[in-house]
Amino acid sequence: MNRIAIAVVISLLAGFAVGAWVSGDNAVGTASAPAAENGLVGNEASMEERLLRIERIITEERDARIALEDTIAMLFEGIERLEGAGDRNVAALKARAERENTTRSSARPRRDEAEWMRDYQERRVARLVEGGFSENEARRMLEQESEAAFKALQAVWDAQHSGEALDRYSDEFDPSAILRSEMGDEAYVRYLEAQGQPTAVRVTQVYGGSPASQIGLQPGDQLVSYGGDRVFSVNELRKQSMQGNPGEDVVIEIERDGTLIQLTVPRGPIGITGTGANVRGAVGWGG
Repeated sequence: MNRIAIAVVISLLAGFAVGAWVSGDNAVGTASAPAAENGLVGNEASMEERLLRIERIITEERDARIALEDTIAMLFEGIERLEGAGDRNVAALKARAERENTTRSSARPRRDEAEWMRDYQERRVARLVEGGFSENEARRMLEQESEAAFKALQAVWDAQHSGEALDRYSDEFDPSAILRSEMGDEAYVRYLEAQGQPTAVRVTQVYGGSPASQIGLQPGDQLVSYGGDRVFSVNELRKQSMQGNPGEDVVIEIERDGTLIQLTVPRGPIGITGTGANVRGAVGWGG
């Protein structure tokens, strides 16, 4: 407990004691008033009665002071017990937390990254098989992912060491684009679907004043193709929109409520944000 709070309590108790004493003093004055009204003044009010009243008041004040001192002593004893218990509890909690942390650390097996990756690849094979591929086809697809990732890394290395400028929109530096070109769009769609990946760009926002806004694109629309080419991710849509000549018209195909709709936009940014395929296995890991 806060000692300031205790001091406030003590002050209140002392105030009550003084109030009791004053009340007793007032009682003497009140008792003397009837005597005055009845003409008992001066020598008629015996000295013995006054002495008895004074003695009673002193006794009451002494008893109140003793009670106050006993109360204060009990309060401070309680404070010491609480503070000691608090310190012991905190120490016990810290010791318990340290023991539990030590136990968890010793019980936790060390993670084997290579083993985890093998398990992860096996789970992906099983998922592709569930999606309709044979086990051989599934394993071949994972091998193609690995080959595509290395081809993208090699292309970056070759460009850097030949002094060529790196075009971030170029398909030769994109493992997903390499994998898609080697599989073909039909197999690539099945490959995405088997992994629960989207096969179109889902519009999440349409910028005001953009071509997308002018042709009436809406959040929730599925953008399937741009200029006759399938788009499976926002990155592919961005690359497609940056090609060609400024000012030319491009036909896009969207799916809305299960219906395919063709619309025309000028070449360049459409003005949307969206989500699409994001195949982790096709990311260029390694070095």
